[in-house]
Amino acid sequence: MFTSKTSTGLDVGSQSLKLVQVQRRGSKVLVQNYGQVPTPSGVMENGFVTDPDAVGRELGKLVDRLKLRKSKVVSALAGQQVYTRLLTLPAMKLDDMRHAALYQATSFLPISIDDVTTDIYPVRYLEDEEGKKCEVFFVAARKAQAENLIRTCQVAGLKLDRLEIEPLALHTLYHSQLSGSQVKGVLNIGSTRSYLAIFQKDTLVFVRSIGFGCAAFYQYMQDSGAGNVGLEKLNCLESGMEGLMRELVSELGRSLEYFRLQSNHEELSQIILCGGGARLGGIEEFLSREVGVPVQIGDFSSQVQLADTISAKEKKELIYEYPVALGLAMRGVK
Repeated sequence: MFTSKTSTGLDVGSQSLKLVQVQRRGSKVLVQNYGQVPTPSGVMENGFVTDPDAVGRELGKLVDRLKLRKSKVVSALAGQQVYTRLLTLPAMKLDDMRHAALYQATSFLPISIDDVTTDIYPVRYLEDEEGKKCEVFFVAARKAQAENLIRTCQVAGLKLDRLEIEPLALHTLYHSQLSGSQVKGVLNIGSTRSYLAIFQKDTLVFVRSIGFGCAAFYQYMQDSGAGNVGLEKLNCLESGMEGLMRELVSELGRSLEYFRLQSNHEELSQIILCGGGARLGGIEEFLSREVGVPVQIGDFSSQVQLADTISAKEKKELIYEYPVALGLAMRGVK
């Protein structure tokens, strides 16, 4: 954990590299600094940095612009190179459960256990005729992915202090909306990929990647001759958007069904929507109607303070484009 009251979050995305610096101010955090630069082409694959030196050099330009050189950062592992599973283990000490989870993981991981870094997050304790047990959320990522992020930060003049997973950053950011005993989800629609994360009693219990991103919406605008008018001015109910929206709804519905099967038919009470795709006009109402679950845009106003100098346009940019980086920064000052 950081001992400082200031923290910086780094979001390495397929289209952009984002940094957000926050400072703890009582029950809120103050956004002190933020910015982004385009991700160089050909340096990432499925959320995995393949050329850390090239990414680091471009990120270094942003670091210098924001005067963040030598800063400690919190970043996240993401993409299809991250594997998750809900496991039930005998209730033991945490280190013993980690070893037990590794043993189970050898049966379902598609790569060697020697090539991944892993961790577990206890969900809840149970008891049945076999004794006391613990459900844990298991996370594994390729070691090369973590090593490439470390290298990226070194080249950029940053120090990678901690690696998280994106859903935990979003849970921190939207805690006021996600807290409580009900089952709630976060749908993050990014540029080329999306994912649904589900939380129960403030604990992450499910994550599923969705092979759909808002880049499809921008492509539609180009193909239809609308140009780059911004997703806010595009309505998801337009006739030409029907195929894209059906694709998103189908993937979301499939994710919800997987969760129901895994959780003994638990139902979501709410979905929080974030990411660039949340800008699309009418998307809240459309998804609410199609999947039968109330959908709301993520709201971090109860936890984040913005300077008076930040314009309405800049506030929108923070809301839609920076949730992961902001949530990661907040985890550094928890």
